[in-house]
Amino acid sequence: MIGDNVVYVKKHGRDWAFPDYEPNYPRSPDFKVKLVKVDLRVHVYQKLIEGLATLSIESVKDGLRVIEIDAVDMYIKSVRSSGRELSFYYDGKVIQIELDQNLAKGESIDIEIAYSAKPKKGLYFILPEDYKNVVPQVWSQGETEDNRYWIPMYDYPNIKCASELIIHVPKEFTVLSNGKLINVGEEGEWKTWHWVMDKPHSPYLIALAIGLFDVIEEEVDGIPLRYYVPKGRKNDIMRSFSRTPDIIRFFSEYTGVPYPWDKYDQVCVSEFIFGGMENTTLTILTDLTLHDEKAHMDFESEPLVAHEAAHQWVGNLVTTKDWGNIWLNESFATYFQALYTRHWKGEAEFIYDLINFLDSYLREYGTRYARPIVTRVYKYATEVFDSHAYPKGALVLHTLKNIIGEDTFRAVIKRFLEKFKFDVADTEDFRKVVEEVTGKDFEWFFDQYIYNAGHPVLKINHIWDPEDKTLSISIKQAQPDDSWDVYKLPLELLVVTDSGKEIRKILWIKQKQETFLIPLDEKPKRVCIDPEFKVFAVLDIEQGQEQWIDQLLSCKHTYCRLLAARQLSKFKSSKVIEALKKAVIEDKFWGVSVEAANSLGKIGLSESKQALIDAEKQIKHPKVRRAIASALGNFKDKEVAELLKRILENNEESYYVRASAAESLGKTKQEFVFETLKKALDIPSHNYVITNGALRGMAELGLDECFEVIKSYISRDKPTLVRATAVMSLAKFPEKKETFYLINEASRDENYRIRVAAVRAALELMSPKLLPMLDRLAKEDLDERIIRLSREIAQKIRKNLEKDVEYQKLREEIEKIKEENRKLIERITKLEYKG
Repeated sequence: MIGDNVVYVKKHGRDWAFPDYEPNYPRSPDFKVKLVKVDLRVHVYQKLIEGLATLSIESVKDGLRVIEIDAVDMYIKSVRSSGRELSFYYDGKVIQIELDQNLAKGESIDIEIAYSAKPKKGLYFILPEDYKNVVPQVWSQGETEDNRYWIPMYDYPNIKCASELIIHVPKEFTVLSNGKLINVGEEGEWKTWHWVMDKPHSPYLIALAIGLFDVIEEEVDGIPLRYYVPKGRKNDIMRSFSRTPDIIRFFSEYTGVPYPWDKYDQVCVSEFIFGGMENTTLTILTDLTLHDEKAHMDFESEPLVAHEAAHQWVGNLVTTKDWGNIWLNESFATYFQALYTRHWKGEAEFIYDLINFLDSYLREYGTRYARPIVTRVYKYATEVFDSHAYPKGALVLHTLKNIIGEDTFRAVIKRFLEKFKFDVADTEDFRKVVEEVTGKDFEWFFDQYIYNAGHPVLKINHIWDPEDKTLSISIKQAQPDDSWDVYKLPLELLVVTDSGKEIRKILWIKQKQETFLIPLDEKPKRVCIDPEFKVFAVLDIEQGQEQWIDQLLSCKHTYCRLLAARQLSKFKSSKVIEALKKAVIEDKFWGVSVEAANSLGKIGLSESKQALIDAEKQIKHPKVRRAIASALGNFKDKEVAELLKRILENNEESYYVRASAAESLGKTKQEFVFETLKKALDIPSHNYVITNGALRGMAELGLDECFEVIKSYISRDKPTLVRATAVMSLAKFPEKKETFYLINEASRDENYRIRVAAVRAALELMSPKLLPMLDRLAKEDLDERIIRLSREIAQKIRKNLEKDVEYQKLREEIEKIKEENRKLIERITKLEYKG
């Protein structure tokens, strides 16, 4: 593509696709599924299911004779239609069914598949014999394509159908599923639960949760709401779910589309492999989100609850046509989550959410890979559920909203939801709705932000010319080669003069390098770039410490103060340290105080250490105290260790402050802290955060005694989160042979979190000794996330080895040249001597 004297080249990204990756296009079956009906007997304690799946299928072509149905690792007992046996072939993944007659286009047939299975994925059995401190549960996780492990079905998002589940369980259990509960009946030692979802939804959204639950019920605008938690956790329910009515009402009002389903249930389950899953009318959440009153000081469930609730509109009512367009589900829900934060807590919290989104994306971009938000090139669908699909896409939506205006943005969302309700859509469908509502072309926007990798990086310099009374703003697009060549975007500029006058300008950036001249009546005191964070771009602003200090202490805009707090970490002066200390103690928004504390830690001088010690005496906000405790970990001395010890031992502190203090305590490298950390291992806390902080602290301390303690916490009698932390902590002991053996053993654990911990330990160690483990996981593991991460880390290790080999070759060549030079000098010397 050529424009504005620039040749635009498609940017596929960096380090994303492996050599065996190919494009993935939406499946195109010759039939529609109208209904999935499952009659299932669940033998909870045997981890066994026996079922009869009835699929109501309609042909979309004349002469349909063969139907293929997804079903993994099942025992297929029979396939019938209207009582007649049908011929079928099953290879362990797909049932190929031959009908006994050709179906005409529009003609329907019911196919009954009798089967049994012990599912390895899709349906999970959580029992006390396998996990510490759990109530027996069975729960499903269908996204992306794992419902095929417990239901024979067409398992891809681009078909929508009704569903009906008749579930037989031991009578002590409660069963939850999509839609309406029609009936509950008893049959001896068994109880039957009959659920019907009469509105169409994608197959991966069919869900099941079985357990012993406590429940609280309420409603909002006539919609029944129920919150289920494991038996014994009833007192924690409302701390996590009390804002659900407000969340449902907010999304209904913001989108202009009322909640589209008959009810909304949320259930917390143990050992869930995600934070939450937005199954239609039944969101399944990790029980790790439940918390007591003390944890509520600096922990909240609302972002998770809001994200999953938003999916009932974006993701369930309208669903991505294929996984390559998953941002239509996840970016939208992530941005809606932030919009709810703004509604609930205000603009400052909203801006900080957006900055954290940017940080999350940039970490992935900087340490792993770059890819277009929409891509067809992947091997496993789960790979595209990443920080490109979640926070980056949310920032793109935020930018779109600010370009077209919020009222228009809401009109776009409303039109999109209404036009594709109970259907699927792709990115082009959304783009056309944007253009339909705005009346303008937006291909340029989607090309640069959605269909190409990378992001804009703006290097900005501003200079005041007192003679001409002109402010010169120079902007250079400095993004790497893996990004779009030249972005087009509006950048807002706020100039505050010495007299307090404010001048706002919008600069449309369209060239690689541009200079804007702004006439002013008086000298500018402060120049704020994009003061309200309206555009997704990384800003590299060139200005001195005095300007950053003024921006930190005097600017009313949260984004500007946050940027200043971060930038000042680059200046090691007493004046900067004093300004940061003032921001920690006095800024009206806790997020700025946190960033200022972080910067004091990064500066690393004794003066900045003292500033943190002084601030700790005055700060009450737990999130700021947590940041101070973390920042103090940059200083390796006894005074800091004594302070951190007091914080860790103080029962009045929040769990998370004490956890941060424990980790930092180890970083001080003071040997006397070992006993303190050892005692902290037994302090009860939310999700064992203090125990985990103490383990990480021991890993940082690095003593032999620490290694022995960490080893003992890997055992299966410890809670999953503690075991995972212990496994990752092993990476701090690369000199010990046992480290590699223990990590390798952890990689074979049945628990997903433990295997992930082993892989992340390998990332920190970057040792060739772990290549066999990583290669095995990449080939054999059932979880695609582990497969992907194992391949990435193995590739990094091999590249490092190649660099070492190349470096060694270079050293050898240099030594060879030195030797040749030495011999040459010897010959010359001999000739001179002879002469």
